[in-house]
Amino acid sequence: MIKLFLKTALRNLKRNPLNTAINILGLSLGFTVALVSTLWILKQFSFNHNHENYDSIYQVMLTGTFNNEKSTGHSTPVPLAKVIASDFTNEMQDVALVTNESNNLKVGDKKFNVDGFYAMGKFSELFSLKSVHGDISTPTAASTMIISESLANRLLGSTDVIGKTIQLNGKEQYNILGVFEDIPENSTFQGLAYILPFVDYLHKNEGVDERWSNCFFRTYGRIENPQNILGLEQKLTNIFRTNLTDINPEILLHPMSKWNLYDSFKNGKNAGGQIQYVWMFAWISIFILLLASINFINLSTARSLKRGKEIGILKSVGVNRRQLIAGFLVESILSVSCAFLIALILSTLLLPWINTITNTSLHVPFTSIQFYTYALLAVLILGVSAGLYPALFLSSFNPILALKGKMNIGKRGFNARKGMVVVQFAISIFLMIATYLVIKQLHYTKDRPIGYKSSNLVNITSSSQLISKNFEILRKELTSQRLIQEASLTSNFVNKLTLTGGGFSWQGNETKEGSIMGIFTVDENFAKTVQWNFLKGRNFSKDFKTDSTGVIINEAAAKFMGVTDLTSKQLSRSGVNYTIIGIIQNTLSESPFKSITPTAYFLDFLPKNKITLRLNEQQNISQTMKAIAQQFNRFDPDLIFDYAFTDQEYAKQFEQMEMIKSLTSIFTGLAILISCLGLYALVAFLTEQREKEIGIRKVLGASEVGLWKLLCTEYLWLTLIGFLVAAPLAYLLMETWLDDYVYRISISWTVFAFTGLTALGITLITVSYQAIKAALANPVITLRNE
Repeated sequence: MIKLFLKTALRNLKRNPLNTAINILGLSLGFTVALVSTLWILKQFSFNHNHENYDSIYQVMLTGTFNNEKSTGHSTPVPLAKVIASDFTNEMQDVALVTNESNNLKVGDKKFNVDGFYAMGKFSELFSLKSVHGDISTPTAASTMIISESLANRLLGSTDVIGKTIQLNGKEQYNILGVFEDIPENSTFQGLAYILPFVDYLHKNEGVDERWSNCFFRTYGRIENPQNILGLEQKLTNIFRTNLTDINPEILLHPMSKWNLYDSFKNGKNAGGQIQYVWMFAWISIFILLLASINFINLSTARSLKRGKEIGILKSVGVNRRQLIAGFLVESILSVSCAFLIALILSTLLLPWINTITNTSLHVPFTSIQFYTYALLAVLILGVSAGLYPALFLSSFNPILALKGKMNIGKRGFNARKGMVVVQFAISIFLMIATYLVIKQLHYTKDRPIGYKSSNLVNITSSSQLISKNFEILRKELTSQRLIQEASLTSNFVNKLTLTGGGFSWQGNETKEGSIMGIFTVDENFAKTVQWNFLKGRNFSKDFKTDSTGVIINEAAAKFMGVTDLTSKQLSRSGVNYTIIGIIQNTLSESPFKSITPTAYFLDFLPKNKITLRLNEQQNISQTMKAIAQQFNRFDPDLIFDYAFTDQEYAKQFEQMEMIKSLTSIFTGLAILISCLGLYALVAFLTEQREKEIGIRKVLGASEVGLWKLLCTEYLWLTLIGFLVAAPLAYLLMETWLDDYVYRISISWTVFAFTGLTALGITLITVSYQAIKAALANPVITLRNE
């Protein structure tokens, strides 16, 4: 019987090549989207699973009230980690504290600038680093280190390097104690190259282990009993508040299972994060598979008009309804199987491109038995789901009426088909509206004023004490050679605000706690280098000795302080009064998706070791950077010259939004294509069924335009109904999505007008070809058998 079902199914698929091709193509596109999305989603859920203590690792996070707004971050002070390790050993074990560090590493003639950690506590043990050679316990002795397998091969050409030394920053010699396996890419610590002992960091930064206000470090630990979490959070919060009062601190213990997908916080509470995009692509995949299934159901039921006699004959020779249903399901599963095989090929071809867009490494797990098990289940479930309604519908025909060609499908069948077409239109229009708003929000944020000129601005990401000490000489040399227009030495780059401090006061705000501002230390050349826009006042100048106690503030700070003119108020901190000499346009120094932090710029506040260059626009950039590197190495031969263009660094902050835009655009395009293919085939088939009616209408005087309107109007109404269903849903969901952005667009009626007209246009184009073809047909040919 199965063999008969297969032969019959193959015969029917060959008999209707257009129908079969559209069904299989639509299903294969749906499967491709679902497969790629599933691979990406599984990748997101697999983050950090390589760590043995995955279920019990927690990060200590700090929530502070900054300018009446709660903000949660990863940074904590050293004293907090010491208190946890000494006083709360029953609640949290294997406490570890780390801080990122970039160092110049050199062995012989090889030298690289590499990122690593200074670590305190039991980092290696907590995160289950695996040994390749030697002892990879977190180093505690001064001038010792452990390194990754890839760094060992890159720098020393082997992993058997125990006891060998690496030179750091041209002067420090570190002894290698062990080599650990590279951390996988789907880990928070992917790319970690080396770990240094925290005692060396303390030696360079004396007193940092005693100051609760120095929240520059990340603290982790292991909690075996989750019931201890709430109590421990409250105890640590109380301890913190006795040592730091101006930010009303609160401690949050964040589990490793949520680091990747639940990394967003609002008002001190977790507010989702990457998980929203996981659900977004999961639902898009389901919608697109639903579109393909609707195509299959619609075309199968529409085609039933031509299969009536076949069904009548089968019933008359004794084939019962159960056998008919089984035959139709075999045909459905066969179509789905073919579609899945095509989807595998398409996915394999598309994944390199998808990997570029998503900045990950996805691959189809052809060697996994589990993959084939789930694939078989998916084919069977989708095959049965998509084929069940047509099977029940076709097998219900009366054999006598079917053989006479007098089947009465009834209004219920037509209404069901129209309802499914409306669902298709609604899904496609919803995706069109969502994609349009994603693209519009992305461009709106990209066009946000940044407060400086980013083109030809270069951040020198590698520096040294020798470079900082000789900066003025270096600056004059680069300027005289016409390599740069200007250069500046600051505490940080213009696009990277990494330090905020409390304790600021001014007239009218002498006692208010939590007055925290962003802090930059700049020089007299910084404004010219980055090309600030001054709204009031002037830049720092060597001509004014009083500028050592001067300050420049941004618009956000002026608004926060209530500064109306430069003489109205002074900014004070630690007993020092700073005169406001200038107000600048808000400079975007953090995420473009966040609000601007009130920021103060001083001449002498923090150590200055970051160099920013404004290149000469008339020079070749590649040759200019080579010449600049030579000048830097003239002052420090051991320096590994490294740099980043500010505009490129800024663009990196949009990578996730660009990925979302690209994928939603692709998926929406595929959804529209699947809908159009199904609509085209359905219209072609139903128009063929009405060819005699059209012929009679032409004989009775109907015009081609009138017939075209007749055939198109029905589908335009279905599109309009789909739009009316999709528009309010899209508005509600996208409004919720946009609420997460401080700097956001408003949803105007033009969005719906544009997408609605576009959907009507696509429908009209899709239907018109068959409508015009039918309207122009010769009625003599269509009616000759009557």
